[in-house]
Amino acid sequence: MEFSLKGALKKHRRMRSWREGLVLAALPISFGVSWFFDFGRTDTLIAAAIACVFAGFGQLEIRLKTVQVRLAGMDDKLHQLTRDEHDSADENLVLELTDW
Repeated sequence: MEFSLKGALKKHRRMRSWREGLVLAALPISFGVSWFFDFGRTDTLIAAAIACVFAGFGQLEIRLKTVQVRLAGMDDKLHQLTRDEHDSADENLVLELTDW
């Protein structure tokens, strides 16, 4: 599926909001699961700790993806400045935005 820059930005925003929502929902889900299965205090703390680790890695992944997108944009601008032969001016940026 071929994307334009505008379509790729729209898809990137949508996927990022879904990921952020799922990452932030990890802690309430862990408490809900531990309450539903009637875990003890220690098991609930373990579930909450695992949810916090999951949320931390999720936020880290989102930030790393942001850095990748920024670097792809800089690479495209560098190719425009050096007048390299490219098919599209925003080729790398579109590829990074649609890579989920």
